[in-house]
Amino acid sequence: MKTWTGILLMIILAVATLSVTSTAKTTNESQQQLTIDDSSSQAVTVEASYIDGMKDNTNNNQESMPVKADDVSVAPENEHVLVYPMNVEGSGYIYNGLVVEANGTKREFSDWRSEGGTYKPEVHELDLNGDGKKEIVVLYSEGHGTGIYLGRVHILDPDSLEEMKLQSLDDIVKEHVDSKVEPASDKIKIEVAVDGIPAETSTLDKAAGDGSFHDQLQFGRVTYYSVENGKLVASASGAYGEGLYAGDLTFAYTYQDGEWKATDLKYSMEVYEEEFYESFD
Repeated sequence: MKTWTGILLMIILAVATLSVTSTAKTTNESQQQLTIDDSSSQAVTVEASYIDGMKDNTNNNQESMPVKADDVSVAPENEHVLVYPMNVEGSGYIYNGLVVEANGTKREFSDWRSEGGTYKPEVHELDLNGDGKKEIVVLYSEGHGTGIYLGRVHILDPDSLEEMKLQSLDDIVKEHVDSKVEPASDKIKIEVAVDGIPAETSTLDKAAGDGSFHDQLQFGRVTYYSVENGKLVASASGAYGEGLYAGDLTFAYTYQDGEWKATDLKYSMEVYEEEFYESFD
């Protein structure tokens, strides 16, 4: 009995070993085939999964900070007009959403994203169009870096804090500015006309290492807004290549036909020092 029992156990173990070996072999062959045939799709899947995971981790790890007194900006014209962040992130340098308070009325703008710290928003209360009613003006930077300064502006009705219609920079350029960039072997010729009036033609040296050039000046990568002498004014640099600027388009805003539009447009061509744009960092 013991002998037959031992033989029977040996047979059962042998069959089990063959089964496990066969299964492992089949699994390895399947994995090897998958690697050969589907390596591209698998790589895409893994990469997408990794990126999604990184996004999830970023969202989970990005904790909001409490709003501090230093995050609040007060209008110099009226201490009862304020702007401050809805949420503060990035060690206090990112404002996700802004709150505007004006004379007892408060409104949240969750889609406004601003820099904080020394670049925190400004707010003003002043009569821009001379109708005896003071508008609320909010200015902020959406981001900055080498050759980049993304200034933003909003004009609000003082009673409802509704945004008033403001002509975009793209529409202003399309309506008022014509330009042409003509690169040669060692020079770049730039011609600009504002409302049909030519500005001074600029001829710049073509530096070694310069990349491709635009056919016409591009605006929007360096844009400043400010309140000066009771007016909202803007300055937008014209780029003839990536990080290469020829001069500035300046203008003020006036209220016409239910919209704030550009007026007093001028274009001044200057050759900027490289350090000027590096100072945006």
